[in-house]
Amino acid sequence: MNFDETFDLVIVGSGCASVTAALAAKALGGRPVILEKQALFGGSTAFSGGIAWIPNNPLLDDDSEEASRTYLNHIVGEPSKASPTAKREMFLTEGPRAVQFLLDQGVKLIRVPWPDYYSAAPGGHDYGRTISAELFDLNELDEWRDKLGSFYGFPPLPVGSFKFVDLTLAKRTWKGKKAALRLGWDIFRDKLTGAKRRGSGNAVQGRMLRAALDAGIPIRMEHELTELLTDRGAVVGVKVRTPEGDRTIGARQGVLLNAGGFSRNQEMRDKYQPQPSKTEWTMVNPGDTGDAMQMAMALGADIDCMEEAWWTPGSLMPDGTYGGFHVPGESGKPHIIIVGPDGKRVGNEAGSYMEFGQRMYAKGAVPSWAILESRALKHYSWGPVMVGKSPEPLVESGYLVKADTLAELASKCGIDAACFLAEVERFNGFAARGRDEDFNRGASGHNKAMGDPTHGPNPSLGAIEQGPFYATRIWPLDVGTSGGLVTDEYSRVLTTEGVPIAGLYAAGNITAPVVGHSYPGAGASIGGGIAFGYVAARHAMQANQISAAEAA
Repeated sequence: MNFDETFDLVIVGSGCASVTAALAAKALGGRPVILEKQALFGGSTAFSGGIAWIPNNPLLDDDSEEASRTYLNHIVGEPSKASPTAKREMFLTEGPRAVQFLLDQGVKLIRVPWPDYYSAAPGGHDYGRTISAELFDLNELDEWRDKLGSFYGFPPLPVGSFKFVDLTLAKRTWKGKKAALRLGWDIFRDKLTGAKRRGSGNAVQGRMLRAALDAGIPIRMEHELTELLTDRGAVVGVKVRTPEGDRTIGARQGVLLNAGGFSRNQEMRDKYQPQPSKTEWTMVNPGDTGDAMQMAMALGADIDCMEEAWWTPGSLMPDGTYGGFHVPGESGKPHIIIVGPDGKRVGNEAGSYMEFGQRMYAKGAVPSWAILESRALKHYSWGPVMVGKSPEPLVESGYLVKADTLAELASKCGIDAACFLAEVERFNGFAARGRDEDFNRGASGHNKAMGDPTHGPNPSLGAIEQGPFYATRIWPLDVGTSGGLVTDEYSRVLTTEGVPIAGLYAAGNITAPVVGHSYPGAGASIGGGIAFGYVAARHAMQANQISAAEAA
């Protein structure tokens, strides 16, 4: 087959897995290329909070592979197509090596305090297994400085997403005040120096992009995959649509798909996701349309977990734009609960956002309602409601519903009033005793970290009793779908018969994740992408040696 050009590893998409794979392939002497269909680099990683959950990585000095295995197996449960035992073991062994590899490539990563989402479970970690990137000055990208994607809902400021929880406590704790003062100083300093420092996904992908450019890795923007090219059943290249016309690109060692899920594809959401489900509820990059996944499926690729997404329950403004991700960093504060139309609480408001989204659908609570007592808005920020600021403009806009009594609030929101009043009374009893007997909110290290340490007897539980009362709709927003192509421990795409499709690899949100239907800690999606992008590149570049070892 004749190609316009040929590389060793052709990588489709430009998320974190793509750059990790490209760097790994280059380090092994290969010639990789990154193809991105959009004009902006970074995929949904650039839109994200920019954190990665990778157990026992080199930045942790208080973890072990044994504890990590215990926790992962406990949270994920029985092995499945998405998460077989061999794939979990590969994640546990190669994830830490991928982190060390990125550090060796000059990607400045740091450990951040974000407890495992089920930190009280066997093997759970109270400080957390999450890493991020140091703040990054976009000016370091030179002519690429304006080619990095970003999420409009995250302010372009020198602050990492892991600091957001501290900032919600700016009026309550010295730690919160310190975080606010530090942010103010950093903004002032950047204005003086002309720096454009960013945190979150821009820090991760900015540093990844810089490393790729330094390594001389070709990056082709506005190269949209239109076909996976095969020869006798093996994937040998791709066809892409470019501003200059269609081109074919050969892949000597393999093609790696890291093109995201299908959050922006309403037809696929209607087919696979729980309902209701709307593309307007996703906060991923515009290119997350499922095209590459469908091309692999056309070749016989198996799929799993297609009903799942990385649910991040939050609110929308009256015009449909992003209002905030609220679970658990804000909803875990005292004097706040979230209920369904039946007036019953949905789940642990200080727990895992993915589990909370699953509960919303299981209860038929789409949308749900966040109930904010007057003290909540007095002490803490809530999305567009800045701490200490009057919420009245947001009441007038329709974002917030306001009432002097809980019964009136229920009536305005269409909530079952009798059940709601009984639920609030029950919750207030929990708050007084400091123990949530329904969902155990505020008991784990993670729940406590989402609460207010100045509040007792439980930092996360505060009564709903002082008016006025406010409510806002909570939707199952997402930061990507979390189901897709079934892959083995080497990131090879498998058919419905469990056979690898020769030459085809996948990593990131296009795959059924190693964590299955769960979300064990902040950044589990990005962590899996980094680990299996690294694995894919190494397997592709050393395929002959590995195949021989397997045969032996």
